[in-house]
Amino acid sequence: MARVFLVNPPSPEPVRSPLLSFCHLAASLRAAGHRVALLDASAPHAPHDHETIRARVAAFAPDLVGLHLKTLHVQPAYALAAALADAFPLVAGGPHATIVPDEPLGRGFRWAIRGEGEEALVELADAIDGRRPFDAIAGLSWRDRGMVRHNPTRPFLAELDRLPAPLSALDLFDPAWYDALVPGVRIAPAGLLSSRGCPAACTFCSNDVTGRRFRYRSASAVAAEVAHLHRVHGLTAFSFFDDSFAVGKRRVRELCDALAGLDERVYWTCTAHPAHLDRDVLADMKRAGCTGVDIGMESADPGMLLRIGKGVTVERVLDVLGWARELGLHTVVNLMFGWPDETDAELDATLAFLERAAPLTGGFNARGIVVPYPGTRIYEEHHARFGFTGWWIREPPLLYAAFPTRWDEAEIVRAYGDDPALDRNFFRHPPERVERMRRALAMKAEVTMAITLRQTPSVPAAGAR
Repeated sequence: MARVFLVNPPSPEPVRSPLLSFCHLAASLRAAGHRVALLDASAPHAPHDHETIRARVAAFAPDLVGLHLKTLHVQPAYALAAALADAFPLVAGGPHATIVPDEPLGRGFRWAIRGEGEEALVELADAIDGRRPFDAIAGLSWRDRGMVRHNPTRPFLAELDRLPAPLSALDLFDPAWYDALVPGVRIAPAGLLSSRGCPAACTFCSNDVTGRRFRYRSASAVAAEVAHLHRVHGLTAFSFFDDSFAVGKRRVRELCDALAGLDERVYWTCTAHPAHLDRDVLADMKRAGCTGVDIGMESADPGMLLRIGKGVTVERVLDVLGWARELGLHTVVNLMFGWPDETDAELDATLAFLERAAPLTGGFNARGIVVPYPGTRIYEEHHARFGFTGWWIREPPLLYAAFPTRWDEAEIVRAYGDDPALDRNFFRHPPERVERMRRALAMKAEVTMAITLRQTPSVPAAGAR
């Protein structure tokens, strides 16, 4: 039996509910017989200073300490690792460790887990316990006698129903870390997973952790988890965190049938690719309690949609928005600006789409300047050309202001316009185009604010922007 302490490092963007990935990891470790403790140091009221975190870890006397690494917040994570590495053996996991495993191995970590971590972390704990060799753990990168080794890639989990129930690990999270400050209040993650993987090939998304191969849980297993959330935690509203919820029309119908058949009505939202949505699918989702869909579109220029591998047309998105509006489903359309070599005409096409979509949708995403994350085609094809190689570690962090818990006119304007990636200007757009993008962010704010405040949107012509 190994003792494993998991830490979600402090970050400038606080989270307000338990990290679902930690629920999965902790449940898997426990099911294998290991002891687990954790600290969500990114929660608003959790300890954030290194001294207190180190003391919490030391009190558990762990054999292994795991840190979750995200690209945007990797610098504060490495700072925490530096405060822990002299006393504890560290393993890195999460999306950033998956994409650039050599990086954490050069910053105090002994191991890095690439890809889905449930099985690999259990096997690493077994190895520390002397029950298997390190070189037999698929998906593990590690230091062996001073040399970095990368074990073979681990296949993606095929049977998701075999994973231990993530909700069984909720007792490890202290409600006081979040906004549930009343003693005895139960907490739950803000969302669930019904599937993993995304079959799309968007150039701006790496998706290395769960991959392109789509896999899904049985409808009965998901419904049972939802029923448990309601029965034990009183949760009646949540989000599905699937990369692409609506893949597989028959699968969606079976899942919606199971959710609609629950004793208690639940309400949920999801993110979906517009190519997977039609009126029948949306009607099934509405019947099962869906209240809103976040729709990934990114650009409204036909040529740009092809270049970024989006696999959808402007007309299809407008159809989806119309069907959703008829059914009473709230939609949010994701649009992004600042693509490599984006022209004024391509940017104007997206702004013109705002006018067309405003009467149909419930709003648009905040921020939205393109960021070239490592592992994406956009990064690989352009980092040398534009000189942003390793930007997440060489340059100051991109500090996004935390979203408010309540929205008003001033907060909508601030949240939408506050995008530090615009000033970073990764793709070296000329100053006049940067200003056009700044006005484009303001335009999204204006349209969304008008919709949110139930006003008639007054949108200037795209050419005036």
